[in-house]
Amino acid sequence: MRRAVLLSLSLIVGGCVPTADFVELRDEVRELQAEKRKLKETEAELRKRLEEADRLQKSGDVAPKVDALEAKIESLRIRQQGFDQKLGELLRRLDESTRREEEPALPQAKAPAPGVKPDDTAAAKPKAGRLDVPLAALTPTAAYNQAYNDYLKGNYDLAVAGFEEFLKKFPETSLTAHAQYWIGEAYFNKRSYLPAIEAYERVIANYPKSDKVPAALAKAGVAYAELGNLVKARGLLKRVVDEYPQSAEAALARRRLAELQ
Repeated sequence: MRRAVLLSLSLIVGGCVPTADFVELRDEVRELQAEKRKLKETEAELRKRLEEADRLQKSGDVAPKVDALEAKIESLRIRQQGFDQKLGELLRRLDESTRREEEPALPQAKAPAPGVKPDDTAAAKPKAGRLDVPLAALTPTAAYNQAYNDYLKGNYDLAVAGFEEFLKKFPETSLTAHAQYWIGEAYFNKRSYLPAIEAYERVIANYPKSDKVPAALAKAGVAYAELGNLVKARGLLKRVVDEYPQSAEAALARRRLAELQ
């Protein structure tokens, strides 16, 4: 999500909306980004220590240290996901703030003439509000966050529908691979492992350079394990370890591979 956040910020902040709310939100986003950078630096240091521990893992007393390091890395990964969620919400608010400044004020409705029923006047007819606009009228970030918020609330069917509509409308954005990945996660959380695997495999096949590929490989492996296909599960988890040894998913994949022995 990091690249999507930076892209959205460059578009939104570049507009220079002169409101106190906007400045406050922008500063909050910058603070979160600074904290994320610190987390990344800490994670990189832990990974170096984990690699050193792996080389010494023949000694029995090193194994607990390896487990402790993997637990710290997983904790950092969870915190980073929390920052991503906060940044997504802030970007949604920034996007709404920008559009409010750009939209012209609606003319006030005139009182109906004597003897004319309110329902007969054009001014009395309600107009669709901005929150009810169709997907086609939303920016990619707003459409993505709408589906992602459904996912966070546990509304997995709505999230899948929202992300699928997003993919149709915005097939080539920095958020596209992430939308495909969250479709897999929504199905996985519903224990619908076959459609989850299909969604993960689309991430791997269609977006091979995405930062979601290691996670898609790992979760597809776990899904296959849940279905009892241990051969497929081991193959995918081993790919994570071999192709993305520095990723957080590699540490988890090693652990799951050990469990599947």
